Amino acid sequence: MYYVVGSGPAGVACAHALASEGHEVTILDAGVTLEPEREAVARMVGDKPRAEWSEQEIKVLRTVVPKSGEVPFKLVHGSNYPYQRPLGAPDIRYGKLSIRASYAKGGLSNVWGAALFPYSAEDIRDWPVRYDELASGYVAALNMLPVAGQEDDLSAQFPIAAQSMSALRQSTQIRHLLERSGRLREALLAEGISVGGSRLAVNADEQSDTRSCYYCGYCLHGCPRDVVYSSRHTLQQLISTGRVHYRPHVIVQSVRETQSGVIIEVMDRDGVRSELSGGRVFLGAGTINSTVILLRSLGLYERRVQFKDSQYFLFPMLQTKGSPAVADEALYTLSQAFIELADAAISPHAVHLQVYSYNDHLEQLLDHKLGPLKHVFPKNAVLGRLLLVQAYLHSAHSGLINGVLRRTSTSDVFDLSEALNSQTKAKVGQVVAKLRANSGALGAFPVSRMLQITEPGRGFHTGGSFPMAAHPKVGQTDTLGRPHGMTFTHVIDSTVFPSIPATTITLTVMANAYRIGKAVTRLAPESACALRL
Repeated sequence: MYYVVGSGPAGVACAHALASEGHEVTILDAGVTLEPEREAVARMVGDKPRAEWSEQEIKVLRTVVPKSGEVPFKLVHGSNYPYQRPLGAPDIRYGKLSIRASYAKGGLSNVWGAALFPYSAEDIRDWPVRYDELASGYVAALNMLPVAGQEDDLSAQFPIAAQSMSALRQSTQIRHLLERSGRLREALLAEGISVGGSRLAVNADEQSDTRSCYYCGYCLHGCPRDVVYSSRHTLQQLISTGRVHYRPHVIVQSVRETQSGVIIEVMDRDGVRSELSGGRVFLGAGTINSTVILLRSLGLYERRVQFKDSQYFLFPMLQTKGSPAVADEALYTLSQAFIELADAAISPHAVHLQVYSYNDHLEQLLDHKLGPLKHVFPKNAVLGRLLLVQAYLHSAHSGLINGVLRRTSTSDVFDLSEALNSQTKAKVGQVVAKLRANSGALGAFPVSRMLQITEPGRGFHTGGSFPMAAHPKVGQTDTLGRPHGMTFTHVIDSTVFPSIPATTITLTVMANAYRIGKAVTRLAPESACALRL
């Protein structure tokens, strides 16, 4: 038996690779799920048009933006269940950081922004794994999920090798952005700026047998139709094959190796500890939890680890051309456009920007800013021009997160703290200045006064605490995610990434986890006949 820890994107991708080669796999998972009463409301509204939702249903599902103006944690139908800590989970002291571990069935894929982009070959040149070694993993990952997008100027550098892509209907604001930048594309490309539509893990195929997006505008609150991909979907498909088994309500504490396999210490939801034995274990519990399991297993208490991060920053842009009645438009509210910035004067690495048009989070924020004036201010005119940009830097220009596992009298504590990068603020300023200089071609200019630079980890593009290395030392892993000194233990999530490029992380997490799973099957002489999923 092979064990996979975690049901997030890494876990299901690796389990898929193992099972497709005939291995029997059990996924061990905390498995926290949405409260049934909220689930019932979400599915109820998913069966009827937005105009027919009741005030009570909206109150249950809607996320309220705090008056402080801080970006809220993304909830699912009003619930924070993806971040809830069950019995047996490590005691993590986050300090001032906003990063969180997840114990949900499907992990953080329940709350992600569904953005799909591979890393470029240039941005992983420092990895011991070549880009072409990840290529088949990208293909496999893309075949596990729906892809909404289209071919454009972004396709050459960041190809999406999906079997098919269906386009989502873009908002009027994003059409203005893409039309303007399309007319002036040569001038933008000469400046190292590529603009295109977003690529999202969303079912946009209205002709499919399954539900598709119906543009209710509630993406940021949780999709009532569940058409935004979660690894829960792949998990159910894997379970249905009979080759993959799912064991929820367990927390993996540590792993020790024998001459022929592994023994996994687990705790169930009643606090009962037990041990499981297997041939191999694949840790995909999310970078924080996988790191804690490794530190315990290797006895590396009081040893500092550092998580790398692709730090993100936010700022609004105002379009020169307004769009009327955006609040009444039927639309989706995930990122609708990507901007990729390649300028060696700023960075040798790509800067990734995601553009959002109208959503009610923006309207709530504007209401907070206006206060009593919101009733007389021409708010709709501003909203019709307002875009929000969420931009990411490569980890080379981003802050770090320090982590130390400490023993206590009862168990242990994992202390996290931030370590800022002196380059970050300057790099952010250069990016904003670059966009301002090209605002004419973009038809929109950045509002610098409203710039927010978030702390490391806030965007959840984090990893690298046990990075892959060609010749791993203590605190590193080999190209199959095996920590120094271990043979049958593989780490399959972003914990093993040597750096964190700016483009989206989840697709590469899945690709690398699939790559490791496939490679391990070639090591295993006991491999059974292949089972194709």
